[in-house]
Amino acid sequence: MPYPNPLCHERSAVSFRRPNTKGRSQLKTKQLVIDAMLVAVYYVLSSYLSVNLGGLRVTLDVLPVAVAAALFGPVNGLVVGFVGNFLFQLAGPYGISVTTVLWALPDAARGLLAGALLGRGKWAAKSFWQLAAGLSLVSLVFTTLTTGVMYVDCLVYHYAFAAYAPFIVTRYI
Repeated sequence: MPYPNPLCHERSAVSFRRPNTKGRSQLKTKQLVIDAMLVAVYYVLSSYLSVNLGGLRVTLDVLPVAVAAALFGPVNGLVVGFVGNFLFQLAGPYGISVTTVLWALPDAARGLLAGALLGRGKWAAKSFWQLAAGLSLVSLVFTTLTTGVMYVDCLVYHYAFAAYAPFIVTRYI
């Protein structure tokens, strides 16, 4: 029979009802707005509330990345870290260059790893000490990636990496 019988009360294989996606779309919109606000907070913390000590920059720009990672997971932490640092690079004193995207990668990795630790997944920290050890590891990974990007930047723009050697030691302390 090519057409379903309208008198039959069985459910047909074809459904003409729209799925209920109202709750999910509102959640995605709220998540997007909060991520955008956190990117703006990242930019303000990086641009105006940081201290530059030669090759060392002291800032609190990890806070919005950690908040995004804790609220919405590792992917949102990655996005806030990457976009926030990319905007800082773009609008800040550096502008767009060959290594602009490279400088945003350590913050993206920091958001991804922090989201894995602060979330509810397989890698989530179960105790305070696991969280402290995990966040210390995230800091070491971030510092190592930033130092690696600094080295690549030195190779691309032909300036001496040895000039930053004293600052590299203090970065790990």
